[in-house]
Amino acid sequence: MVTLDNNVFTATFDGQSGAIRTLYAKPEARNLIDNTQSAAFIIEREQNVFSSEFDNFRSAFDQSNNSLDFCWICTGYIVRSTITLNDDGLHFVCQVENRGDSPVCSIEYPLLSGIREFGQGEHVIVHSFATGLEVDDPLVYFKKEDQGFRYMPYPECFSGSSMQFMGYGLHGGAGLYFAADDTEAYHKWFNFYRRGDALCASQIAGYEDIGPGKGIEAAWNFTVKYISETRWEAFGDEYKKWAKKQQWAEDSEKRQRCWLEDDIGAATFGIGAQHDRTRWIKRYREDIGSPVFHVLGPDWTNEPQTFGKGVPGGYPDWLPTRFNKENIEAIRAQDDKFAPFEFDFLVNPNMSESEQIKETLQVWPEKPKSIDKYIFTMLCPTEEYTRDLHVKRDLQVHKESGCDAFYYDISANNILKTCMSEKHKHPVGGGKELTEAFKRIYRETRNAAENNSDKTIPLGTEMINETLIGELDYYQARANAQPGSALETWFFRPLVRKNKARLIPLFTYVYGSLAPLRLDGWGKLTRETGDLIYNTIAKTYLWGGIFEINLEYSEHECIDGESAPPEEHYCFFKPEGFAYDENIAKFIGRCAGLRLSKLGEPMRKGDMIQTEAPGCRKILRTYYMYNHGINSGEQNDRGIIALDAVMAQGYLYNNGYTLYVINTSLFSEEATIVLPPQLCGSTVKLYRNGAASALSASCPADTASATEPEKAPSVQSALHLTLAPLEIIVLQ
Repeated sequence: MVTLDNNVFTATFDGQSGAIRTLYAKPEARNLIDNTQSAAFIIEREQNVFSSEFDNFRSAFDQSNNSLDFCWICTGYIVRSTITLNDDGLHFVCQVENRGDSPVCSIEYPLLSGIREFGQGEHVIVHSFATGLEVDDPLVYFKKEDQGFRYMPYPECFSGSSMQFMGYGLHGGAGLYFAADDTEAYHKWFNFYRRGDALCASQIAGYEDIGPGKGIEAAWNFTVKYISETRWEAFGDEYKKWAKKQQWAEDSEKRQRCWLEDDIGAATFGIGAQHDRTRWIKRYREDIGSPVFHVLGPDWTNEPQTFGKGVPGGYPDWLPTRFNKENIEAIRAQDDKFAPFEFDFLVNPNMSESEQIKETLQVWPEKPKSIDKYIFTMLCPTEEYTRDLHVKRDLQVHKESGCDAFYYDISANNILKTCMSEKHKHPVGGGKELTEAFKRIYRETRNAAENNSDKTIPLGTEMINETLIGELDYYQARANAQPGSALETWFFRPLVRKNKARLIPLFTYVYGSLAPLRLDGWGKLTRETGDLIYNTIAKTYLWGGIFEINLEYSEHECIDGESAPPEEHYCFFKPEGFAYDENIAKFIGRCAGLRLSKLGEPMRKGDMIQTEAPGCRKILRTYYMYNHGINSGEQNDRGIIALDAVMAQGYLYNNGYTLYVINTSLFSEEATIVLPPQLCGSTVKLYRNGAASALSASCPADTASATEPEKAPSVQSALHLTLAPLEIIVLQ
């Protein structure tokens, strides 16, 4: 055995293979890794041909740096690693030198097998999948070999990693934080999965420049750090210290903010663009009461852009546009805004400009390392044709429609950054070059549109990853509504339905106001959709986003007994005839009104902080998921899930603290609000919606009352409140 030791860890490695054997945490007096697996790495030569074999292994200890240098001599290649232990954790750097005529595609290293439970109680894995997912007891629920977060590519949010970290531990107790400090955002995978009788954390690097004699340089640190109290916020706090210093964060600070953040209260997504839908455009605005941002459906193109019935190819298929005049006039009359929906890189190679498109298509690996199959015909972003089509098309769309923004679906955040073409400008694999090309195209498209306008033109995409926060202003997601929604969390849906996995606001927690605005909710404003929607609405606003009414895969709500004709929609659906529920719209309106008010400024511009869940009862929420593809697994799924009746979230802004509390129940609820250190012992202003009745605030120190917006008593640790149905309370 060879060993590294300091005041936190003792790390032992097999002297014959270099595989990690144990990671002993001195503060816990226990092994957090106890590995019996033999492999130190898994290398991929030809695509999907894997090996952990080597001919010779040697190691050397550098006392001055408290580090180990490992070298594995293999037939045709050499693997080298430097492992350093210091106050910031255990750090791994890796290199593959290719000495043969065969390619080296990727290497999985380190392989940190042998992770089990760290004590008695619930354990969690926190991952940046789908902007943030927490799964309970992975050793219990990741039952099969490789089950879990296996092959999670970065930067890719729909089926992979939106950021470069993850964490595992005993909830409230010992944990391990895993992160890469790669400032250049190279292609990699963050994995946490079942391996044998235990769990394994690993990183895969590669698919950047593949060919004879070409190796792999994973020159960044992959760090393993001890965390004393496992909470998802603790992992986020650790990553935030590094992430906010990176170039993409600096680019986001320079990004021009506009009407999107300060003027818009809610959003719609998928209202048909080609036919008159003014009945819904006007009614939503009337009941919500604040400006609405409409991402209109895809059916505005010259040749059909649909869900399942074809998409355009080259430039002539897109233009001229076919936006319904009445819709645009209604949007303008009520000071709403709109963006056209585009599959901006997804094309039909058998339409116009076919030869150019076929030469430009992204070439997927034979078996992509992802839970996604990537069965898309996508334009490779590095090619000149792709750039020219994107910029030229969207400039003309803006000229014809006067759109306020653009929205791109199945775009850069959904796609593996790999192209195996040997004819394109990038090296085989592409990796980072594809990421940089997406960024350039977005910038050039925005510049072209803004040169045709006197206003800022926001850009948005499906999902988000950290590399693009300087280029994008908003993104669309669906997972806030799970289990009453579909798409990006589908892989973990069985655990979500069991309440053993849940979305967490990890991306917003890390990047705060630097993160693009989130549109989420997947909402249908009908009673039949279930009362889970009230939880979803509150969650979306509490977590810094705006609620989205979604009309992609199902009919519009019936208003005065009428809905939109199914034959006019761009996606086939079965009419349900569900009536519009103005009560849901008005609750959206109250949350939107808070967001746009002076009291809501921290929600729009501040930074989320760790917030204790209110002490309250759990209530059974119902859901009916009828808004997805007719043959999808989630469609027509019904269920119930037990969730807290009362939710809260705190923000820091301008050196002040604001706590938002929302009763998501249709009944009055009792709640104990745990106050953070920022408020304890200070004078607190308490605001209630309605504001006429007094609030009884019972504290450990004393009992008193306050009426909005008078000052509440000095409090030490908690407030005991009775909240009216769907009531919103703000403490500052």
